Amino acid sequence: MNFEFGFYLISALLLWWWIYKPHREVFKKLGLTFLGLGFTVFLLELVASLFEKSPSLSIFQILGSTAVGVFYFVLLRFRRWNAVKVAPVVASIAFLFSLLGLKVGSFEWRDRFVLLHVMVSTFTFTLLVLSAIFSLLRFSAERKLKRGELTLPLGVPVHLLAKLERSFFFFGFLFLTMELIISLIWLKLKFQTFRWDGRIVSTLLLWFYYWLLFHLDRFGVVWVRRWFAVLNLVGAFALVLALTFTRHGF
Repeated sequence: MNFEFGFYLISALLLWWWIYKPHREVFKKLGLTFLGLGFTVFLLELVASLFEKSPSLSIFQILGSTAVGVFYFVLLRFRRWNAVKVAPVVASIAFLFSLLGLKVGSFEWRDRFVLLHVMVSTFTFTLLVLSAIFSLLRFSAERKLKRGELTLPLGVPVHLLAKLERSFFFFGFLFLTMELIISLIWLKLKFQTFRWDGRIVSTLLLWFYYWLLFHLDRFGVVWVRRWFAVLNLVGAFALVLALTFTRHGF
C-alpha cells in the first residue's frame, strides 16, 4: 500500500507555491486539502490492513503521516501560533518519508512486540524532532529580539517555545530509553541472547548523547544551556541518519 505519497507531493508543491505567492490563498487551501486527503488515505490503509493475513507497514510511512497528524493538531488547537507557515515543510517531510516507505522500513505488525517497538520508536522520533524544531524556533526568536525585531516565529512567546522545547525533549528522552529497553528485551526473547547490530548500536549511542545532554542541562552547565538548541538539533539530525541508514541485522 502507501498511496498517500501522491497527495503529499501535490500538497507540498501547492504549499511551496503559496509561500512564494502569498496572495494566492487558493494554493494554501488546496495544499492543506491534499495534505488532509493524504492523511485520510493513510488512515484508510491502516484500517484495511487489519483484514489482511500478513499486514505490513513502513516505519517511514507511519512517521510521515504522524508528522501530518501532529501538524493538524497544532494547527487546530493553537490557532494563534500561525502554524500554517510550516505546512510546506510538513508536506515535504510527509512526501519524502512516504516515498522512502515504498522501498524500506516495512515490517509485519501482527507480532505485538514488534508493533510496540515500532510505535515507541515513532513516538521517540516525533518527540525529539519536535523538540529540535522548537529549539530552532526559540534560537531564531532570541536572535530576532536581540536585533530589536518584535516579530517572532509563529507569533509564539520565547518562554513558551522554551517550555515546549524542554517538554518534548524530556518525553522524547523517556521514550528513547523505553525503546532501548524494549529492543534488548525483544532480542532476548526472540534469540535467547543479545545481538549487536547497527540499529542497536546507534540507539545506544543516541541514548548516551541525549543522556549527557539532559543531565548537563539539568545540572546547569553554562555552555550546554547556552548552546542547547544547537546540540538538540545535532541530536535530531543524528536520529534521522540512524533511522534512515541503520537496520536490524535479523
